[in-house]
Amino acid sequence: MKSVTIPADRLDAFTNFLQTAGDVQPFDFITRQEGFIYPTRRQPGTLEMFFFACAHQFGFWLLDGDKWARPMVARLDSQDLKGSDFLWRACTRALPNNPDAWAPATLAALADAALAARFHDDHGINPLPMWPEHLALTRAYAAWFAAHDISPAAIVRQVNAAPQPLRALLATLREIPGYAEDPLQKKAMLLAIVLENRPEHFLYVSDPQSAVPIIDYHLQRSALRCGLVRVDDPTLHAKLVARTLLAPEEEAAIRAATYEVVQQLMTRTGLSAAAIDWFFFQNRTRCPETTEPDCAVCPVQAICARETQLFQPILRTTAY
Repeated sequence: MKSVTIPADRLDAFTNFLQTAGDVQPFDFITRQEGFIYPTRRQPGTLEMFFFACAHQFGFWLLDGDKWARPMVARLDSQDLKGSDFLWRACTRALPNNPDAWAPATLAALADAALAARFHDDHGINPLPMWPEHLALTRAYAAWFAAHDISPAAIVRQVNAAPQPLRALLATLREIPGYAEDPLQKKAMLLAIVLENRPEHFLYVSDPQSAVPIIDYHLQRSALRCGLVRVDDPTLHAKLVARTLLAPEEEAAIRAATYEVVQQLMTRTGLSAAAIDWFFFQNRTRCPETTEPDCAVCPVQAICARETQLFQPILRTTAY
């Protein structure tokens, strides 16, 4: 869509900022609440858990009619957890008692009710807004592994032996339900950076040039508000302000532009996809969905367009 553009001056400003920031590093997927949100280091079953859980990182928000209503927040083990943290915790807590909890064969043997119960909150309710989609993808995911007579560990061994391990992993994930549906491979690249940056270093990346941007709704919100992506069409702009559902082609245009922005930042700065993703992901606490942005503490306040009335594209998808 010609109405969605990338302002060159804003891209230059963010390039310069990231080149001189000095502390833009990837996340290790363990530091924050080790053993609660994420598995302890070398916990048996961790690899299988992340293969499963990364495929289910999507749709953590609720609708009211055709409008975004609120993020998913539910109480689990006496903590109020938002979206992805709820899912990470639900998966992590199963491992100490059953390291095979998230192995494809285990998932295939579970009845629908038993699988749903794994994600019950402290009130005995499964709060995932897109549970039918989670269930369908789980069934297809387990069936794929059974049909190919392979395990997540075997896939990792195979790709680590390839000349370009990251490229090989992303190519394999294009075939696996839960990852195959998104042409931009957000969840596939999320899994890759988890496997590379966890203390176990499951994935040995010798081909960082194979990395792709990780584009979810938090990053799109940041790109729009910072002015890295500009929407000139007044109708689409109004939809973003009103937080109403978009047409698929409208969402695709904004996501594609955001993808191009991050790809450009990776190329220009030499920073990894993981480092840039974590930099922008942390912005969700400074520029959140439900409260006013705290611009005073934002590291990019001097170069931000402060289009704080804009919101992320609203579209039901299993991609993110």
